Amino acid sequence: MIEWLSNIIGPFTLCCCLLLAMRSLVVNKLGPSVSYISWLLIPASLIVPVIELPNWFALVNDGQSMQRYLTFSTDQNIGSWLAPILQYAWAVGTFSLIGYWLVRHFLLIKVQRNWQTVEKSKLNELQNSDLQVRKSDQVFSPMLVGVFKPKLVIPSEFDELFSKEQQALILEHELCHYRRGDLVWNAFALMVLAIMWFHPLAWLAFSRFRRDQELSCDQVVLARKHTTSRINYGKALLVAAETAPPLGFAQLSFKEYGDKHVMFERINLIKNKPTGSKLITTALLAGAVTLMSAISYAGNTDDGAKHKTTAIVPVTRIEPIYPEKAVTDSLEGSVVLKFDIKPSGDVTNVTVVNATPKKVFDKSAKIALRQWKYNASSAGSKNNLVQLDFLLSPESKGKFKQVEQIAVVNH
Repeated sequence: MIEWLSNIIGPFTLCCCLLLAMRSLVVNKLGPSVSYISWLLIPASLIVPVIELPNWFALVNDGQSMQRYLTFSTDQNIGSWLAPILQYAWAVGTFSLIGYWLVRHFLLIKVQRNWQTVEKSKLNELQNSDLQVRKSDQVFSPMLVGVFKPKLVIPSEFDELFSKEQQALILEHELCHYRRGDLVWNAFALMVLAIMWFHPLAWLAFSRFRRDQELSCDQVVLARKHTTSRINYGKALLVAAETAPPLGFAQLSFKEYGDKHVMFERINLIKNKPTGSKLITTALLAGAVTLMSAISYAGNTDDGAKHKTTAIVPVTRIEPIYPEKAVTDSLEGSVVLKFDIKPSGDVTNVTVVNATPKKVFDKSAKIALRQWKYNASSAGSKNNLVQLDFLLSPESKGKFKQVEQIAVVNH
């Protein structure tokens, strides 16, 4: 898991920075709906970088040049305790957040027992919808609750708080959330946040995602409304903002994120329609997809010249474990291994060609090499050579040049 996180943190950070930096421009020029859709790039940034794209054009020959890798006993000692600690800390943070959200959700379910059923005949906007409606004196703003079977909860004083037109506009807003399945998307976004909880930009991105969700619903509701309706909608937002926020995990409230800055942004967008075109929107999304594809390709393939002139480089390399007895006896050495690479990139047919000293580091080297992963190719590769040197420290003077080598990499 730590290895996967290290692979995706770069693309995730880049994607967050790009979306956050361009958000204001996208919202004002192209509209909140475009900005809302663009947040799909965040989960894509977690998946695309680790998808191994086969390099079908690579020239893969038998008998690749040999590579050499160094294994230090000090590195092994550090890695042996640091990696589990990091993984444990990540797991604690992730499952703590999920547990907290679930507790809030169950508390909301418990409160539902006190909600009253509302006949749809009293709400014209819901006549053709299968959305269930409830009324409660514990909420002060209409909201959707639940993930797979959402319910619309309206305040007991709904008729007193809002005019007839405001009520209709508010119900349209909540229906927009319902039809788009926004509660499901919110649950998915929370899972992404739980995975990336340690990243500050993850929290900021989630906040802006939720804000764009509300803004995009406002845009849909007011798309063909006249000025009077827009003014009434803005007044309804102000009324809702004066109330206390309801408790809930899986919910969507009409006044969601109702602080002054958000309300100002929502009201400002009510007054000003975005001026963007479909052509610009398409170009923006196409550019974003191209960027993500470039990140994936750059991270998972080597250029053609590299394949022609140098040895194949593993995309996943597992460090061998330095044998405890060798550390105790202050032994250093090296192992030369021959192996094949399947078209899938997996390592197979690992054999020891030479070892110094004999039978000391062989087992550790073979176990590690079998877990290595290379880029996929059309035919794979046979009779590859690699030399793994086992040194007690980076300052060690040990030299074990058993055969001709290239691309020396220190670890």
